[in-house]
This record gives sequence, structure tokens and C-alpha cells, in this order.
Amino acid sequence: MAAAVVLLALAAACGSTDDSPAAPSTSATGATAPADATTSADGSETTTGSTTGDATASAETGSVGAPTLDDPYVGTFGNGGYDVEHYDLAIAWDPAGQRLDGVTTITATATQELTRFNLDLVGLDVESVTVDGEPAASTHAEPELSITPASPLAAGQQFTVTVTYGGTPGPIDDPSVSTPIPSGWHTRDDFIYVAGEPVSAATFHPVNDHPSDKAAFTYRITAPSELTAAANGTLASKEDDGATTTWVFEQPFPQASYLTTILIGSFEILDDGETASGIPIRNVIDSDLVASGGPAFEGQPEMLDFFETVFGPYPFDVYGAALVQDGFGGALETQTLSIFGQDVIGLAGIAELVIAHEAAHQWFGNHVSISEWEDIWLNEGFATYAEALWFEHADPNFSWEAWIEQVSFYGPFLEAPVHEPARAELFGVPVYQRGGLTLHALRRQIGDETFFELLQTWSERFGGGNASTQDFEDLAEELSGQELDDFFDTWLRTPELPAELDGVPLAGGP
Repeated sequence: MAAAVVLLALAAACGSTDDSPAAPSTSATGATAPADATTSADGSETTTGSTTGDATASAETGSVGAPTLDDPYVGTFGNGGYDVEHYDLAIAWDPAGQRLDGVTTITATATQELTRFNLDLVGLDVESVTVDGEPAASTHAEPELSITPASPLAAGQQFTVTVTYGGTPGPIDDPSVSTPIPSGWHTRDDFIYVAGEPVSAATFHPVNDHPSDKAAFTYRITAPSELTAAANGTLASKEDDGATTTWVFEQPFPQASYLTTILIGSFEILDDGETASGIPIRNVIDSDLVASGGPAFEGQPEMLDFFETVFGPYPFDVYGAALVQDGFGGALETQTLSIFGQDVIGLAGIAELVIAHEAAHQWFGNHVSISEWEDIWLNEGFATYAEALWFEHADPNFSWEAWIEQVSFYGPFLEAPVHEPARAELFGVPVYQRGGLTLHALRRQIGDETFFELLQTWSERFGGGNASTQDFEDLAEELSGQELDDFFDTWLRTPELPAELDGVPLAGGP
């Protein structure tokens, strides 16, 4: 899983020699077996195994939704031809059999005429598919679930897709890095959690698994009554029927699919107060970690209060942290409920930094989401710089010169493009640390007043949707009145670093 790469960033930078992104395998499982067609109970056709013919159909017919967005960092994940407005996920989890049974209903609008379209789903078996209540034919060649409605969908038509599916979910290997990182659904001895980047949602429900298609979510999670369930958003209802309990969470704000999380297990949901602006803080902590790990998150209300002064109003209606009894070397900014491994919280001096990083992501990455994965520095560089802004506010001994010296320790590992990084460096040192340096250099270039106006305007103008590096460059030039092409080319696209920043040399390192 890609996370707030604080502990592993240097190792990530050392692990790649690629100069440019290259398309990974189009199958998350590497399957090459011939397809076998079966017929579901409702009459819809389901094909299992691996097929290759659908990938070129869009160009041939003009009415088939693209089975890939051709984002080189994630293979065929992501699909075209429609825009999702809402996912309704009904999930029943049997921990004894480690089985998930799900019904996902997707509300979407066709952006073109559609005789066929795709969703992403891995590791689970499709039982039936309907479109607007009518049985639909489907073929499933992971990660692509190709759906043919009984009648073509007109451009501009709103429609619903209902997929019934099940099986034993598990993580997939992150397709963006050369050393595989498990991403998505994680089953442990007595709990589960979902976390991963750049793809993860497809491991437990059919989805357009790309950040360019944000949508609202409803989660209906049924699990044994002795367990606790949690998800993004706020708890709308909880119904106990004895053996099982169904928890319903509503996330009404547009959310990128990789920012989804679900937790089921022995967790405590803690009411930890609210911010000065009235945002409730809801933390979900493993029952065994409440005493040891819970106190680490007590500063979250103050962090959000500060970030509101520099980034603008908090964009959602709740925030909090989830702490799991697992170690993955970081955290992930899952929307309104950032998820943390216990190893990070246990490290002195690291926990506060990572907590600030994930909180800042709620503005940068979650509220304003990237258009393509090549723009990931807009998430990670901003959150890295927010760490420094927080410590500038909270620590009277903070020094920008010392911060620059600390970042420059990475030395030659910073000398790589930040925009359009090599595929294996999507979550590497340059994206985070040089991305943060870029923002500090921009602050010095355009001045504090314009810089902080830029941060707030960025959230106001693009919040709830997606934006690109070019959008950011254009906005910086608009607000500053300066021509900044050379500046951004130097900091984002030229491998060599400038010689110094704030008088601090940027050469050296390990």
C-alpha cells in the first residue's frame, strides 16, 4: 500500500532506476487462462478467466465505454463512457469463512452512447448484473468487468447498475511500483481493514477505480454483532438483529475510490470532541490500542483549527483517525477517516508529523483530487509542506533553514522529476520532499500574502472535483501576476536541483 511515506521514502527512492512511466500489466492477477463462459441465475452471461478482445472495441464501435483511461501508473484500472454519482455498497462479512457477499448499486450518467461499459473488480466472483433493473450480459477478465445492457444507453442518460458478487477478498499488488505492495482489502486474525493507493476499492466492490471519477458513497456493512464496523462519513443507522448487526455510513461528499476505507473487528469508536468550527472528531481505535495509541490523536482538533486558517474551511462534516493493530510503515488519508498502522504511532517524533500530514490531505488530495496519477505531487508535496507549516505554528523553536537542511539530507535522491515521476517512484522521495521544497520556493517567489491566497483559492475553485498541475501553475500565475513557467520547469520537471533555497545548499546527502 502507498501511504504517507515518511519511514520508507528513502528506500523507495533507492529502489528505482526507471526514467519514465511505463504501463504495468493489464491483469492484476497475471491470469492468461482462456475464458470460460457461464450463465447466471437471472440469465446474464458471465465469463471468467482472462480475455483480451474488449480492449480495442471502443475504437471499433464508438459506442463502447473505454475499458481503460490509459493512465500508465495503474494499467487498465479506470474506465470511460460514464460518470458515477453514487455507490451504494451492501456488504456482508463472515469472518469465520472469510467470505464477503456484496450487492453494489451504482448510479451513473452516460457521457456518450453506451452499448457496453466496464467496471473494475478483482478477486471476487460475479453472480449477476442488471442495468436499470434488466438483466445484463457481463464478462469478467480481471480487473475488467465488461457489461452489456439489454438496451443501449443514450448520452446524458442516468442509469443504475447492480452487481451481485462474492468470494474471499484480499489485497492486490500495487501496480505503480516495481516491488509489489499489497493494496486494498486486508484480512487479519480478528479484523479487516481496507487501505491502499493508487488502487484498492476494486478488491471489495465493482468500481471505476480512478480518482478522476469521484462519487458519493453509502456503506451498509453487516457483520457478527460482537464486532464493530466503521467506514468513511458519518454513522446514519445501526440495526441489531441478534446474530448480526448492520451499520450504515453515509459519505455525501465526492470521494475518489482509493480513499475508501472499511474496518470490521474489535474496535472502539471514540467521540474525541470537535474543532472550533464545530467539526466532530470521531476516532476508531483497535480495542487493544486505545490506552497506548489513542492519546496520539488528541491534537487533531487543534490541527484542523490551524489548517482552516491557512487552507480555508474544513471541506467535510466529520474527521478522525483509524488505528489498526498492523504495521505498514505509514498511514493513508482515507477521506474523513485517515488510517494508521500501529508502528507509526509508536515512533517518537514521527506520530505528530504523520497525523498532520493526513489531516492536511483532507484539503489536498481529498477535497481537491488529482486528474491523473502523474499529478500526485499535488497531494503529497502539499501534505509534506503542511507538516512544516504545522510545526512552524506549534513549535517555537521551528526553523525553516533547519527544515530545508533536513530535507536536503536526501541529496541525490531528490534529483528526479516531481511531475510525471517514474512509475516506480510514484510515491518516492522527490514527490514528497522535493514537492514540499517546491512549495516553499514558490512561497519565497510570490510572497506570503499571495502564496496563502493561492492555497485557499485552490480549495475554493477546485474543491469537490479534480485539478491538474497545469491548473495549479495557471492559478499561481493568475494570482501573482508573474510568469512562472521557468520556475515550475526548474522545480517540477528538471532533475537537477537548484543550488540553494533560503541560503541553504541543496547538494549533499547520504
